[in-house]
Amino acid sequence: MGNQTVTQASNYFDLQGLEQLRQKTKTNDKETIREVANQFESMFASMLIKSMREANAAFETESPFNNQQTKFYTDMQDKQLAVDISRHGSLGLADALVRQLDPTSIVRPQSVPQEQLMMPEQEPEMMSLTTKENTTDFKKPDQLQASLQTKINDSALQHKAESADDVNTNANAQKVDFSSPSSFIATLLPYAQKAAKSLGISPEVLVAQSALETGWGKKVLQTANQQSSFNLFNIKSHNSWQGESVNKSSLEVEDGVGVQRRSNFRVYENLHESFKDYTNFISNNKRYEQALQQGDNADRYIEELQQAGYATDPQYADKIKAIMNSDNFQSVVAGDNNNG
Repeated sequence: MGNQTVTQASNYFDLQGLEQLRQKTKTNDKETIREVANQFESMFASMLIKSMREANAAFETESPFNNQQTKFYTDMQDKQLAVDISRHGSLGLADALVRQLDPTSIVRPQSVPQEQLMMPEQEPEMMSLTTKENTTDFKKPDQLQASLQTKINDSALQHKAESADDVNTNANAQKVDFSSPSSFIATLLPYAQKAAKSLGISPEVLVAQSALETGWGKKVLQTANQQSSFNLFNIKSHNSWQGESVNKSSLEVEDGVGVQRRSNFRVYENLHESFKDYTNFISNNKRYEQALQQGDNADRYIEELQQAGYATDPQYADKIKAIMNSDNFQSVVAGDNNNG
């Protein structure tokens, strides 16, 4: 690799070493060229590691270790790893820079006889790839990363085991089938029946309303990580909402004219949470009291819901009633109830 001089900045946070290096650049000597080249290689290695972290960010969204504290220490580890890479000349970028700036500073390697390249006390045809482990200091960051990943995996397994005790949550996470209108109805009807019983209304109107709001499940709002928001009724986030939100553009009707507006919408963990929050939203809002008084009269319920300002579309109630009263919808609902 050439002349590998250890730089003054042996740690990424060694600001004093970096300041000394800056002062030495004014002399333009060979030692300084090597140190500057190593620091540049460290910066390049840091960029590579950061890019790899960003490429794998999508796999860490559900990890319990995906928080600011873990990211802070992981960033410290990555920066130190970049410094170690430059000190060992693993990328060879520093050597290339030195050759360009000062070709005389590179000590050309001497040729080594082939027999000296073999492992001691080993025959060439008997060598095994598993008989000797690499124990250089350069491997320590990888071992630390492996240890951290093991802890993350163990914690994820424990989290899954604890979640298995919650029947509702586990079932909601597994049984999401929106491949067709019939599968959409069959998937949501059990949740709608439970929510409707709590509200004292018809479950069919809840399924039909969610079908209109989400385009039969094909247009459920997505989060920034392209995960489902499970917001089946497009309930917006207000000051009282303490959960996660996603900002999306929606069509609002103002004075009879459709206008695109950006709003914050609520994000849930699963279907169960979506129906549960809808139940709380309707039952705890005084302006929907008249709608709840209609009982199992689905047509009147959705009419009063629109009248109370749930949606700005003047045809909102008519569209939901058209879905709910269609033969195909009634056929699927009747079949599911018979199976239940």
